[in-house]
Amino acid sequence: MAVSTIYRLAEQALSLIEGGDLKAGSSISLAEIKIAIGQVLNTLLKTEYFTTNLKMGEVIPNGSVIGLYEGIEVVSSNGKSQATLPIKPIKLPRNMGVWAVYPKYTTSSNYEYDKEFIPLQMGQGGMIKSQPLFNDLLGQVGYENFGDKLIFTKDIKQMYPDVVLAMRLAIMDISQYGDFDALPILPEMEMQVITEVVKLYSSQPTANKIVDATSAENTGVPLNQQKQSS
Repeated sequence: MAVSTIYRLAEQALSLIEGGDLKAGSSISLAEIKIAIGQVLNTLLKTEYFTTNLKMGEVIPNGSVIGLYEGIEVVSSNGKSQATLPIKPIKLPRNMGVWAVYPKYTTSSNYEYDKEFIPLQMGQGGMIKSQPLFNDLLGQVGYENFGDKLIFTKDIKQMYPDVVLAMRLAIMDISQYGDFDALPILPEMEMQVITEVVKLYSSQPTANKIVDATSAENTGVPLNQQKQSS
């Protein structure tokens, strides 16, 4: 599948709005559509700006935001569970690019945004396991980030077969992405973005349309009521 970029999504959306090939005389510019793409993406990802200051001189890059990704699958692996990050988050100190992870344990329940899993630094899982007083994290579930994988301290998939995750991940503000930069979205979100943008412009008249009084469907119809054709 082709990489999702603002330019490609905008081109596809404008083509649908225009009803086919892009027209030089269109009343809607590609630049307008690209702005709308960014607005829709921010809405879908529920982006939020960081509201925390890091200690020890650590800096969060300007223009960084947190995006929300839901419906992430969990699989059992070596007596534990693991999940794959849906996108590559910004690299931040102490793995803060993976800002928070939340469970949805059954298909009929909601995401538990007030019960996030405990983030552990790489290697802390083994260290905690060796400590009798803390090896169960006081009944909580933790996770470590290894590359594009999250490894959990328990097999939550075995405990809750229908579990899926929601993740808040650090990304750049959509306005910071160039026309041809890969966007931090899932493949299945592409059509949702395009559809929402098309809806924004669906009430606008299509450019380069003329009334053809000779067409069969317009015969005998008053001029102001005739259908338009390309």
